[in-house]
Formats: sequence, C-alpha cells, structure tokens
Amino acid sequence: MRNQGTMFRRELEHVYWIGGSPCAGKSSLAEILAARYGLYLYQADEAYVRHEKIVTQESHPIFYKLTHSSSEDVWMRPVEQQVEEEIRLYQEEFPLIREELLALPKSQPILAEGAALLPECVIPLLSERQQATWIIPTEEFQLTHYGRRAWAKEVVKTCTNPEQAFHNWMQRDRRFAAFIEQEASRWGMAVMVIDGTRSLTDNTTLVERYFQLV
Repeated sequence: MRNQGTMFRRELEHVYWIGGSPCAGKSSLAEILAARYGLYLYQADEAYVRHEKIVTQESHPIFYKLTHSSSEDVWMRPVEQQVEEEIRLYQEEFPLIREELLALPKSQPILAEGAALLPECVIPLLSERQQATWIIPTEEFQLTHYGRRAWAKEVVKTCTNPEQAFHNWMQRDRRFAAFIEQEASRWGMAVMVIDGTRSLTDNTTLVERYFQLV
C-alpha cells in the first residue's frame, strides 16, 4: 500500500484540487483559473453523471441506492443520515475519480474541482500541501444564493412536503460544510470560507496565489 501511495502521488503531482461544499463558487473560480493558466478542468459533478451509469449495488452500495431513489426518499431522510450517506457516496466514488485522473495525459496540468473531493481522499495523494484547498460557504451565503436558483425548488417539488425537503437539503449542506472544514483543518490544510464580503475576483486571486500559479 505504501508503494501504491507513492505511485499515486508521483502520477498526480500535476493535479491541483479544489474541494468543498456546494454553493461556494468553486466551479466559477475553477473555470477562471483553468482558462487563465491553460489547465485541464476536471469537474466532479460532470464525472458523477458518468459514474452513476456504471456503479453496481455490490461495489458501490450507497452510490447505487441514492441514484435509484425517489426525491422523496432522498430529501425526506433524516438530515444526519443524509450527511453520513453523502460522505459515504463520495468515499465510494473517489476511486473512480482517481482512475479517470490517472488516465488523463500528463502533458497538461489538471485542476480537479467538486464536492466529491473529500480531504481524507485527496490529502494522501498530494506531493505538496499547496496542491489542494477546500472552499465552503457560510450558512447565510448558502441560503441567499440557493434562494436565487429557480431550479433548486424544482428538485424537491415532487416531495410530499417540499418546504421541509428544501430545509433538509440546506441543513445537509450546512453540516457537510462543517465536516469539510473540520477534516481539512485537522490535516492542517487551507480552507476558504465564503461569506460574500469578497468578490469572485478576490477569491480567485487568493486561490491563484495559494497554488503558486503566479
């Protein structure tokens, strides 16, 4: 296993990682950096769509269960269960993400972005601490920006209690953000908290400098 870990770090030393919680602006920030520096952008949300078509109940039980569940089953679960199963889903999915990254050409630096990039999965792959950061929103920022997204209410509209389902979703993301902050901090890794006081440009500059791209 030690040799395998060394191999992964060597083979992925050209990868930058931006993880974190939903609604923190990760995708927008990553798109700017990828365009500015000619990085290959790997977005975990897009990979999820590919992965949900190939997972099996035997190899990825939580991932399989959630992708075959109704909106009612997903959003009306107890919030604590939602958080625990979201983490387990990403733990199951990460080997698929890692294999896709390993298969990409090494001639171009890669920027991987998405909530699926848990600290516990990414940190063992790092050659340098400055290859990874995690971005999370404050609860107020999250609620404000989800409230502006018309599609968000569409996600839960078929639930028996859409308001409760939406509340559960927001609480799940809040607790997931707290988990990410705790785990990344425990490893001594950088965490950026988004509260709306800085612009997207300012946040991009901070990550740009942290990655030592400038």
